[in-house]
Amino acid sequence: MPRPERFTPFTARAPMGVLVAAGHEGVGASVTAALLASEAQLEGSRVLLVAPKARADRLAAFFGATQPVLDLPVPVADGIQVAAVFPAILDADVVIAVPSAKVQELLDAIDQLAARTTPANAVVLADRGAAAMAAAFAVLKLVHARRPQMAATVAGLGDADPAPLHDAAERWLGCTLRTTPSLPFDPTLPIALDAGIPLAEAVADTALTAAAGALWSALASSATPGALV
Repeated sequence: MPRPERFTPFTARAPMGVLVAAGHEGVGASVTAALLASEAQLEGSRVLLVAPKARADRLAAFFGATQPVLDLPVPVADGIQVAAVFPAILDADVVIAVPSAKVQELLDAIDQLAARTTPANAVVLADRGAAAMAAAFAVLKLVHARRPQMAATVAGLGDADPAPLHDAAERWLGCTLRTTPSLPFDPTLPIALDAGIPLAEAVADTALTAAAGALWSALASSATPGALV
């Protein structure tokens, strides 16, 4: 008599979440998110990028897509989709949210990620200058106050030194803040992107690609969510 076939029960797994945020606009949050999406996709993950409408359209353009992004996710590359709002069903392994610097949009993105992904991480971009560092600290404080269990990473931009931000977070937020290698500034990148050159081509064989890979590796290797670890 043949043995009955054994079936492994299906267990739904929540996708990993990444919030890419900055204290002010124009510091490279969209580029950073797109690069992280590309790194995750190269490792075989299905990625969903979620951003406000104008930013979502720009993210799609980074991958060479021309169709406008609406409520439903739009495929922009093999394994990568972009949406202007969080869909009802997250059909992805990695969800990357890129809100604007507006407080309410930040709060909404934090809540959506924390509720629907695990682990949920925040990458806060720290630009050079006292005002930029203060703005980045404000974002960290917002994340920590809203969802203390969301792990956070600070990434310096260009020659920005995130050490003071690290020290301030430990002192005033009572947490340990992970830092990663800085993301180098390429002054030719905005020109290339505005000319319609796809992001992958614009950053090919540059230090920015290697830095994005290191940042993604740090995020992907996070074992468990925690309070700003």
